[in-house]
Amino acid sequence: MKHRSVFATFAALLALAALAYGYRQSQQPTAPTPAAGSGQPAAPAIGSGGRPPAPVEVAEAKTQILTDGISAIGSLVAAETANVSTDSSGRIVAVLAQNSAAVKKGDELFRLDGALLAAELTDAEARLALAEANFSRNQVLVRSKSVAQSTVDQAHAELELARSALGLAQERQRRLVIRAPFDGQLGFRQVSEGAYVTPGTGLVRIDQISTLQVTLSIPERFFNAVSTGQEVEITADAVPGRTFRARIAAINPVVDVNGRALQILASLDNADLALRPGMLVKAKVVGSSRQAIMVSESALVPQGKDQVLFVVKENKAERRTVLLGQRRDGMVEVAEGLNDGDVVVIAGATRLSPGAPVKLSVKSNSPEMLKSQ
Repeated sequence: MKHRSVFATFAALLALAALAYGYRQSQQPTAPTPAAGSGQPAAPAIGSGGRPPAPVEVAEAKTQILTDGISAIGSLVAAETANVSTDSSGRIVAVLAQNSAAVKKGDELFRLDGALLAAELTDAEARLALAEANFSRNQVLVRSKSVAQSTVDQAHAELELARSALGLAQERQRRLVIRAPFDGQLGFRQVSEGAYVTPGTGLVRIDQISTLQVTLSIPERFFNAVSTGQEVEITADAVPGRTFRARIAAINPVVDVNGRALQILASLDNADLALRPGMLVKAKVVGSSRQAIMVSESALVPQGKDQVLFVVKENKAERRTVLLGQRRDGMVEVAEGLNDGDVVVIAGATRLSPGAPVKLSVKSNSPEMLKSQ
């Protein structure tokens, strides 16, 4: 009797639990099924594997004109430069060179004391006059046979020596004035008035900066890609927003064995003096132009050694392994694996797999992209 009582109690508890569960289920609201044409949004479509379409951003691959080029870092040097000095000894009595002044070829820069040379010049002129008189007199006397021909020859030799001495004194006198060797701009003068200088003493530096030269090095593998006359685009951080044009003037025939680099010298017109020698510049040797398919670098999904991107076809992701070319301003050239007009995923590609459904979150007016939505 005791076992039957326990069993009856247990059965009653189960019945009560079943009644309570049914009551709670009856109190939960049931979501109505939207009728056709009711205007209410339907539940999102479920793709393969039970996953909803992945939202992605896309862009259309475009064919652009791409110019091949070789980029390098270069330096600017003056087309002509010289350290002006003197080849005479003396004291500087006049300084006409002004720091950083622009000068023309032949402009007087310095003048040395010429008192001693002036005396030597006067002496040479007097000796020449005496030699001319002796030679003229002996010429008259030789006709009357009053002197021998050897006397006339000696007088002629003395005349030539006097002329040479006068010419030497005049040349020394001219070299007391130091002049600009070419058009250019002076640096800082290194001597002052009253200084005593000797041959070879540096006085001031002069640079021709209206024309500059760009020195740059490129890898030896580009040896056949450059030639004299080829255009070079120059930019400098010191002059932002401007691009200068230069032309290759010379190519060193010997490759640098240390860096296996080819030395190039390009000529640059600097008439407005916007650039200065010594500046660091970015150079790009301009090559031939060609058509190339460009996409955003964000579209790339590296997978091992391959570069992969996804193309949208009929609202599904299609995996493409591509061969890349040049990179420029956030864009990359696709040499193989992509066609002009393909709709490429540029955001959200990392979570895609081949054949996965996609939903375009960025729309475009491009007909090809609208068809894929």
